[in-house]
Amino acid sequence: MSVFDAAIGAAGSDSSPIRKAISRLAVDQVAMSTPPRPLAMSLWSNIAKPAAADVQGPVCDYVSWPGLTDRSFSSRHLPPLPQADVDALPANIADPVTGKPGPVTALFDRGDGPMKTDRSSLLFAYFAQWFTDSFLRTAPVDRRRNTSNHEIDLCQIYGLTEDVTRMLRTGHGGLLNSQIIGDQEYLDPLYETAADGSLQPKAKYARLPQVVNGTLDWIVEQQKIPTERKARLYATGLERGNSSIGYVVMSTLFVREHNRLAANLATLNAGWDDERVFQTARIINIVMLLRIVVEDYINHIAGHDIFVLDNSYAEDQSWYRTNWMAIEFDMLYRWHGLIPDAVTIAGKTYGPTDFQTNNVLLEQLGIETIIDGASHEVAGEIALFNTPKFLLPAEDATLKMGRDFRVQGFNAYRARFGLARLAGWDDLTSDDKVKGALKALYRDIDQVELFVGLMAEESKDGALFGLLLNTMVASDAFTQALTNPLLSRNVFTEANFTRFGLGEIAATPSLQALVDRNVLGGSNVKASFAA
Repeated sequence: MSVFDAAIGAAGSDSSPIRKAISRLAVDQVAMSTPPRPLAMSLWSNIAKPAAADVQGPVCDYVSWPGLTDRSFSSRHLPPLPQADVDALPANIADPVTGKPGPVTALFDRGDGPMKTDRSSLLFAYFAQWFTDSFLRTAPVDRRRNTSNHEIDLCQIYGLTEDVTRMLRTGHGGLLNSQIIGDQEYLDPLYETAADGSLQPKAKYARLPQVVNGTLDWIVEQQKIPTERKARLYATGLERGNSSIGYVVMSTLFVREHNRLAANLATLNAGWDDERVFQTARIINIVMLLRIVVEDYINHIAGHDIFVLDNSYAEDQSWYRTNWMAIEFDMLYRWHGLIPDAVTIAGKTYGPTDFQTNNVLLEQLGIETIIDGASHEVAGEIALFNTPKFLLPAEDATLKMGRDFRVQGFNAYRARFGLARLAGWDDLTSDDKVKGALKALYRDIDQVELFVGLMAEESKDGALFGLLLNTMVASDAFTQALTNPLLSRNVFTEANFTRFGLGEIAATPSLQALVDRNVLGGSNVKASFAA
């Protein structure tokens, strides 16, 4: 029996010290499943990316100083696969006439049949997309690069730089900009109507990166967003901040929480200025997110209530190292199988175009209706043959990225993360359709690509994913969440967070707790990652 299995068996204990001990054992097992950072290599190269949009820049085959220090490039857990092995992978070319995807991409196609489901709710899918968008930020032009701060920092609402943060603040009372519609708080509109009747970014948002570099205009044009929707786009910390109703709901929830915290801090600390109130509310809010991630989100993935946010021991562990997002972590988080072909809210069905970049619908329904509805709607299984057609291009791009950067195969990563290599197809899955499709494409299980294998491996013992995906998610999550500077023993103190702030964090073990105090209807609104 592994330490993880033992932890599962004892996880029901009500004793806080015992639960902490169980959590530590389980965290250490997954955190030490792979050698700790620094990882020897990254996607750095001294050769610039070619000008062609669909051609990626080369990656380096050897250890270098910039490869060990330049965090503008994603890191990598394993060195590149030899190019000859990449060239030997099955061809994956789409039919230019019919548009039918290539045979490897077709492994993901849900087709016209029913969606395979699991135990997650649609709210889990919303949270996963919103959460990972803050640190798995592959640069759109040169995909070797990562544009994040490599931290869980709520940049979705605060931005990636202090310059952006100040654009999003009111400048008084420690508050973030927002608007009131009816009696409910929403994010502040990005646009206003100019004298000539055109929509223009408000002056205070004119320097937001997504406005300056034209990213937002590109998104509006690509999605053919009608004027009434464009007028309701919000000022957000990230360029994709308006991408879907589920994404905006999460940001709205945490903006409301920030402003609630700030109002209380200002009342309790009459001598504090705007800056101190804001910064204190911000660090409380970020640690609340960290607790929700560990105790609600990760426990849902594990399938057992094992983990607690425990900052009392991580600094003493060998895996406590500077955060650096890895390309493999970026690739494995493409959980498109979660997304249904259509979403039902308050008895009405909405297709993908209705649900994307549509804050008009968000304001009409209210976030309480969307959260409750998503908590009652089952999401798809994260597996092969379960991606909706409108997201197949994203799967194709992920496969291409793996080949461009010569990512090693599924079995190589099992070995890297302390798991036994699988000997044959029956070890991977009992699904005859999956086995047959893989056998037709790959010469043996050792040739199966990482992304394909992660989606093909069967889950066991109540876990949401197969063992490798489960291990990789947990390992990266813990080694990059528990190393957050706010959880340092020197920082996480009453002097810095206030007694009020520590009490609010202690009262927030789940997303439900945040919903209870920030959403119309409170505890009558279900907020659950389990359907």
